[in-house]
Amino acid sequence: MKTPVKKKVQPRAPKSKPPLEGEDRFAIMLEESEKFCEGVGLHKDLIREIIKTDSDWAFILKIDALLESAAKYIVRTGLRIKLLNRVMQNETLDEFVDSLPINGRTGILKLLDAACLPPEELGFVETIRKVRNIYAHDIRSADVSLIDLVKQRNDKAQLLKYLSGIETYIEADLIAWYERDPGFLRFCVIDSTMRFLFYSYHMSVKFPTRR
Repeated sequence: MKTPVKKKVQPRAPKSKPPLEGEDRFAIMLEESEKFCEGVGLHKDLIREIIKTDSDWAFILKIDALLESAAKYIVRTGLRIKLLNRVMQNETLDEFVDSLPINGRTGILKLLDAACLPPEELGFVETIRKVRNIYAHDIRSADVSLIDLVKQRNDKAQLLKYLSGIETYIEADLIAWYERDPGFLRFCVIDSTMRFLFYSYHMSVKFPTRR
């Protein structure tokens, strides 16, 4: 009897890694956000502390303050004067950036738009500022949940679009979901906040303009 000839098994090509999602994505975004906070002199655990905030009113005010700091840090890092191959940045430039409003034709978001930051990031920061103003300018809203505040608005569709960070959804179903689980809406806001801090970290902390 002939000895059977063994066929050579060709090695399979390694499969490409799937895109990051779920826990892996959240862990990486949180880590990069913490690096940004640490790099600009904020508490490393600031994101974790904000998540534990008692009221949605305080939660949004803290998120808005963090986003404003990150947005202005990007601009301060990019707005440097180069003279004789030396990049200069001083307190005068920093104070100028700090005095700029977030919105408007001469605001921070306009500069970030010119820097080609994705429109969804700018829309998110602008939306958080809008919700923050609603909370801040009416003390009666202090005890109103975020989803209830959104539901009262004529522009709730736009607010939901940017607060949720979800591309496709049925509005009534999404609102019902947030009503059953208010923490889910907070999670969506935190997720988008970390995404913005991710951009901020890579644009202004990890790879800043060399002096």
